[in-house]
Amino acid sequence: MDIAIRVENLWYKYPGSQDLYTLKGIDLYLYSGNIYIITGPNGAGKSTLLMVLAGLLKPVKGDVTINNVSIFRNRDMRRYIGILFQNPDAMLFNPSVYDELVYSIKQIESSEKIIADRLSYWLNYFSLNTSILSQKPYTLSYGYKKLVALISILMYSPPILLLDEPHTGLAKRFVDKLLKLVVEHKMKGGLTVIATHNLKLYRDIADSFIRLENGSIVKIRSVKTYI
Repeated sequence: MDIAIRVENLWYKYPGSQDLYTLKGIDLYLYSGNIYIITGPNGAGKSTLLMVLAGLLKPVKGDVTINNVSIFRNRDMRRYIGILFQNPDAMLFNPSVYDELVYSIKQIESSEKIIADRLSYWLNYFSLNTSILSQKPYTLSYGYKKLVALISILMYSPPILLLDEPHTGLAKRFVDKLLKLVVEHKMKGGLTVIATHNLKLYRDIADSFIRLENGSIVKIRSVKTYI
């Protein structure tokens, strides 16, 4: 499925912030088969932009559409989106890692075989022992919490990945797997947006860098990637 995200004249401010806007007049076109890196200083609006793109925050003005359908007027469009928060504790709420990993996919998939196959695939992909499935998410290290949150998204294969500092806290072997899967996602026609300060890590796989400052886009730089 070809995906095109359009962000048009997007303005957002948090409740109680009076006239202080976190995002100001954002215009973007994002397409399948690309990896976009959102950069900028702390407080620039990177995380907020991802949450608006995911439909979790509704803008004061403007819209976000997927293939010309508003994600705010048609909530079904959000099934195409997987978002990873910078803080995994904001995502984990189930009593076991197993329950966490299968929770989202069970909302859209009834086949136990498909669910089991995907779970096996991602555990093998990251070389994780099945013993992790019985553990309580809150007892895990920060890095493993981040990994569990990521896999819970990958389980339902969304064509759009919105990742907020996805590498933080991960061991190098997991970071390498993360970069590999993002490239694989691109080659399959997926769309990935990564908010990060670590430009060096993603430099060789990015198609475009989008720089935010004070809630506005100040620069978009497209690059040619070779994979």
